[in-house]
Amino acid sequence: MRGNYQYGPVAVQRPWRRSAVCLALLCVPASAWAAGNDVDTLALPGQGAEQQELGPISVTGAPLPGSPLSQAADVDVVESDAIEAKGASNLGEAVEDLAGVDSISTGNSVGKPVIRGLSGERIKILSDGVGVDHQQFGVRHMPTTDTFLVDRVEVVRGASSVLYGSSALGGAINLLPPEIDWDTPIEGEALTRYSTNNDQWDTGIKATGGNGRFGYAAGLIRRSAGDIETPDESTYFPPPPAERYRDAPAYTGKLGYTDFDQVNGDFALGYRDDDGGEWTARYSRFNDEHNFLLPPPAGTRPPSEGEEGIGQYIDNEQVELAGNKQAGGITWKPKLVWQNNRRRSNAAGTARAAGFDNAIDIEFDQYTARLEGQHGPVLGLDGGTVGIEYVTKDQVSRGTTQLSPGGTVDDAAIFAFEEKGIGDLLLQAGLRYDHHEVEGKASKTANPSQSVIDAEKQTYDVITGSLGGIYSLTRQLSVAANVGRGFRAPSLFELYVAGQHGGVAAFQQGNADLDEETSLNTDLSLRWASDTLRAKATVYRNAIDDYIFLQDTGRAVNGLPVLENAQADAVLTGAELSIEKDVNTWMTLSLAAETVHGERRDNDDELPLLPADNVRVGAQFKPASEGWLRDPRASVSVRYYASKDAAPGEPFAQFDNAPFGSASTDDYYLVDLGAGFSPQIGGQTVHLDMAIHNLLDEDYRGFLDTYKGYALSPGRDVRLTARLPF
Repeated sequence: MRGNYQYGPVAVQRPWRRSAVCLALLCVPASAWAAGNDVDTLALPGQGAEQQELGPISVTGAPLPGSPLSQAADVDVVESDAIEAKGASNLGEAVEDLAGVDSISTGNSVGKPVIRGLSGERIKILSDGVGVDHQQFGVRHMPTTDTFLVDRVEVVRGASSVLYGSSALGGAINLLPPEIDWDTPIEGEALTRYSTNNDQWDTGIKATGGNGRFGYAAGLIRRSAGDIETPDESTYFPPPPAERYRDAPAYTGKLGYTDFDQVNGDFALGYRDDDGGEWTARYSRFNDEHNFLLPPPAGTRPPSEGEEGIGQYIDNEQVELAGNKQAGGITWKPKLVWQNNRRRSNAAGTARAAGFDNAIDIEFDQYTARLEGQHGPVLGLDGGTVGIEYVTKDQVSRGTTQLSPGGTVDDAAIFAFEEKGIGDLLLQAGLRYDHHEVEGKASKTANPSQSVIDAEKQTYDVITGSLGGIYSLTRQLSVAANVGRGFRAPSLFELYVAGQHGGVAAFQQGNADLDEETSLNTDLSLRWASDTLRAKATVYRNAIDDYIFLQDTGRAVNGLPVLENAQADAVLTGAELSIEKDVNTWMTLSLAAETVHGERRDNDDELPLLPADNVRVGAQFKPASEGWLRDPRASVSVRYYASKDAAPGEPFAQFDNAPFGSASTDDYYLVDLGAGFSPQIGGQTVHLDMAIHNLLDEDYRGFLDTYKGYALSPGRDVRLTARLPF
């Protein structure tokens, strides 16, 4: 829910901007707890309003609007101020500091979120509560939303299919665009940032305002970056002179063909009617051109002649019509969304400077109609949400090479989620039915494979549900448990892919006999929330039947391994811990740790793309200061990543057996620093921040860095950010 919302014991109001990184149990800045101000109240079952305070944040990406503290689901919120102060330039970077959340990276342009070991098609990306697609079949395919153009990011862990259907069996990430400030003529912010590692400049502006009845919100940002730089270590390719150098990278120092350019924007108009209803129309666009550094010898030249790249071009447009209207005691939220996404990729060895060579050209139009109704007490329940949703997608593949083919995808669903408080226990339960159809079409594919020519419509009818509860043991201590069933239908890509996928240096092959994935996710959390301490410990288990994975066939095409989609039952288990302790009014200590293990049940092979076990300790400092040096702040964090072996069939796993490079990684430490202050210059506040990533210029390979097979991960990067509110 956006803006004001009242439901049962929850009454919250969210300002346009607020700086916080929030635990699932509590969303309140440490300064607000210390000062005891700028907070609203929340009463959990069995508690008076005076017993528990809550920051003014209402989660929308969870089953019922309200505070993260009122959700049985495990929810985190990251605010825009925290994202910009950190200098994050993609979604993965924005959320990777949360326990249990990681990022698959490719240079600075790509950051794909990972939640509890699952990513890509198994994590639903939402735009203002509506699912969007970004052709995430590729491990390097990033979400097509700019972090500067969101007000906050909500991360929901665990199966979320009850609300969002297919692809949400691992979790959901809801991206909230800047909301309209209806009663201020103009309010906004200008941003400029420079990143030293890849000579990247970000320049953006966003604003909002209104006259009480009409309002607007708009934003525009350009990101232009050169090649990333790694520590300049020795390289060995062709084959190294000795076995001890076998895992040396092929490329270090400045990595060619890792540059990118983006121009992204968002514009919304709103209207308030006489009865309190709000109606908005929003247009957004994400336009990106980038190069990826190819692994040798995936290009057209002998490796001895140097690096080669592959150029890609992404254009995503989106139009949303949304309403918020009370009628008959129910808050109705209708939404209509059109999304057009076009992904073009050159053949391996053709960089973007040469222009598009018509190798891969995949475009889809997706239309979503969604209606939610949020109601109060009925039939002995405290309240809940009911809804219907219809999604239709029409995809065309025009390139000379079929990768993902053309075809159609349709999904019709009905769902309900209800809540009931019983003394100190708060119960939340949901149920959903989906009718899902996928059909590959040769008429929409320029060069169809035989599997697409012979394709028949695939139909999946799935019922999903969830049951969760929060029990308040004391004023500060509560326990939360959830059981949820999720599902994911196979994509057009998984059913019918047939072609060389330059991004992963492999030939990929579909399987038209794939069944839908279904999961049973259980988790148990212990949560503590007091004025000076916020902590959460969680254990979880996610059993996935018919898990879809790429299997090495042992065959090769043009010297590249042939990977075919296959299925087997799998299970993931893990644990997360996060703690924040306010030592005093100006210092907060934090700790976050996670471990996750996933394997196939048929042969115990590890699942691909699981993050390495890691632990992060940090400290934030906000001493009081008057005069020109206003609002001083500093931070330091040290993160340790354990060593990890690549799973069979994992993208780039072949480099464990190559005469150079490595898909498995050693353990390492990373140190990050941050500092900033907000002086007043000519009566105007300016926010100045510096973030130093990899302070010690560590020589390492990140396990979820897709360049790890043949290059090192980025070296030291100093990001300088200036923001001017107006």
